[in-house]
Amino acid sequence: MEEDIHHYEKQIILLRKQLADLEVKRSQYQSNVPSEIWQVLADVSYRLEQAEQKVKRFNQEIIGDLNYARAQIIAFLEEFMHLQEQIRHIEDQFMVNIVRPGYHLKKAVRQREYLEGEYHRMRKKILRAGYGDLLELEQEIRRVISAGKAEEEAQSYEEYEEQIQEENPSPAYQWMDVDDLLDIISKEELLKEFKRVVLPATHPDTSTTPVDVFITVNEVYKKEDLLLMEAYIIEYRGEITTGEGADPLEDLDRASELLKRYQRVTVWMERRVARVKEEISTQELDHPEKVQDNMQIQRQEILNRIQHESEQILYWREQIEGLVKVLQAQDVGSKEET
Repeated sequence: MEEDIHHYEKQIILLRKQLADLEVKRSQYQSNVPSEIWQVLADVSYRLEQAEQKVKRFNQEIIGDLNYARAQIIAFLEEFMHLQEQIRHIEDQFMVNIVRPGYHLKKAVRQREYLEGEYHRMRKKILRAGYGDLLELEQEIRRVISAGKAEEEAQSYEEYEEQIQEENPSPAYQWMDVDDLLDIISKEELLKEFKRVVLPATHPDTSTTPVDVFITVNEVYKKEDLLLMEAYIIEYRGEITTGEGADPLEDLDRASELLKRYQRVTVWMERRVARVKEEISTQELDHPEKVQDNMQIQRQEILNRIQHESEQILYWREQIEGLVKVLQAQDVGSKEET
């Protein structure tokens, strides 16, 4: 097809030059234009029209390929957004069922370990006669109990959740393919085109598009995810058509360049979807309810451990407070020995 296009492109250029030369010759005659010049003019005009019609048919084929590529891009975009939503849902459930209870378990374990360690340290100190009197011990008991509560509140949940998210970034946003996309369209031009084409077509003030679509689109814009921005531009630009009355050669150039661009975006969208699928297990994709059930089981295990740690915290607080009796018993034993 490319060879045929090149052939007809050269033929059109040649015929246009011939037609221009013939028009110059015809203009040299004021009224009586020789019939042979009219005949050649008619012949060249006919051949030019035929060649242009052939190029227009090529344009129609290319435009068909363009709109097919557009449909593929939209399908990949919808699949990617659906996968991203699944990932977001799984992450939300993970935060609710695992991370948040895990945060409370972590605090409880740290508090229990602190109290347990302080109990053994203080008891050794008593046995080694490290306290001058009962008042000194009681002051340290109050300090340890108070410090134990401070340990419990040492890290806010917000800080903990931010730490978890930094250590486990969402796979949906890890691949921008920026370097590969920049040869398709510059970042500045893409941002302008996105604002011109996509935002007005999705904004609640300028369209009837559902608000959740605009929220998703706006997130893509804020993150400057170039590949998704390009895909949305292709979607909201609509199907490509031939220009009415346009030069077929100019139409051919425009459609050919646009087809290359669409085909590149199709490849990168397919790769983006494949990469996200690599991060999601088959079970998460096909059986999300099983994932939810497993999280519930893990959540209950964590809650059971939290309950156990809470009981241990109370136990070690009582043991620490009971060190007063250990010191008193030691003092009584010392007096009896003397």
